Amino acid sequence: MAAVIEKKIRETLPEINIESSAAILKTELASLDQLFSDGLKECSNRTFVTSHAAFGYLARDYSLTQIAVAGISPEEEPSPKIIAGIIELIKKDKITALFSEPLVSPKLINTIAAETGAKTYLLNPLESLSESETTLGYVGVMKQNLAYLRE
Repeated sequence: MAAVIEKKIRETLPEINIESSAAILKTELASLDQLFSDGLKECSNRTFVTSHAAFGYLARDYSLTQIAVAGISPEEEPSPKIIAGIIELIKKDKITALFSEPLVSPKLINTIAAETGAKTYLLNPLESLSESETTLGYVGVMKQNLAYLRE
């Protein structure tokens, strides 16, 4: 299948050097991975709170713990007991930053932030990008995410 796709790309866009583009991408992604590893390894608090469980891969890859207010579905409404438990955890662990997403209502995260004194940030899962984020590209948006996580 991959060979068929590659052949179609070469036929359709002969001016693209796939090997060169792949090598550049591989280098950029390795650099980004190292940036995340270096940037997060000194964070004393390894727990981050998100509006829903969209960042499990990030937590796994960089030895973080994700606490999601809602489950996998951003429309899932957590119970008052779950919210109270998360608020208690945020206060106990002195978590200072909470994360919502561009496509998810920040209402619940903002409510929790008001209750705990934590700041709120957007953590972008790249499901949709604004015009300025499109200009930044994948690596730029991920660097933005890293800066917010370091907070």
